[in-house]
Amino acid sequence: MNINVQYGYYIQGSLVGFNLNLNAYEEYYKELKRVLKIKHVKNFPFVRVGKANDGGYLMIDDLCEHIAYSFGISNDVSWDNDMANCGYHIYMYDPTIERLPYEREEFHFFKEGLAGSKIPEKNLDTLENFIIRNNHTNKKHMILKIDIEGYEWDFLSTVKSSTLNQFDQILFEFHNVVTAKTEEEWRKTINLFEKINQTHEVAHIHGNNCDSIITIDNQVFPNALEVSYVNKSVYECVKDNDIKLPRNIDAPNDTGRPDIILGKWNK
Repeated sequence: MNINVQYGYYIQGSLVGFNLNLNAYEEYYKELKRVLKIKHVKNFPFVRVGKANDGGYLMIDDLCEHIAYSFGISNDVSWDNDMANCGYHIYMYDPTIERLPYEREEFHFFKEGLAGSKIPEKNLDTLENFIIRNNHTNKKHMILKIDIEGYEWDFLSTVKSSTLNQFDQILFEFHNVVTAKTEEEWRKTINLFEKINQTHEVAHIHGNNCDSIITIDNQVFPNALEVSYVNKSVYECVKDNDIKLPRNIDAPNDTGRPDIILGKWNK
């Protein structure tokens, strides 16, 4: 059943809304909250990695000397720099730039991008192929960050769960979450979230205020979501219906706009 929802965007720091039929299936939003149920990670606080606005992410404060993969760089290496300061070597990929804003010994940059299959004419390849190329096939406890402007869905459609399981923490920016979808499309989206849930738990969610939102029954759903995952086999996670979003160390992606209030998302 299609429903009318409030669609919002920001002008000069103020939220402007109007009614628009986005072909939004009510069941999709119920399923979205189910597959994005946040768990409390026992014994580990959060830390902000990267700058205070767009480009920074909340992570579990369990960062030791290992390997991180970073997909989607543009002109911002603040997350990568903080990770390098923690002892990580960062394998950095972006087909849209010629070089990094600056270099350091721990940065390993490639003018290539992530996708669900190898596409040489677009400089795109799979995570499995990058891992093989870097001799990381047998590595565990790595970190993965993905902000690739919508290609994350194509990536998720083919990546193996065994590959995702090599990463203790995964940071996604999901795009087009509330964009109009057919029933077939939204069911595929839910299935891709469930694929991640096979190996990882949702530890944190933050709405990107650079994009639009919709509101259904007083619950806000951003079109762009930053989601922090932790590996089920590494961290002990428990239910917590009192988690309020944003957290006190969250920050709006666009500092000229108010942050998105998701409230008690698990309710």
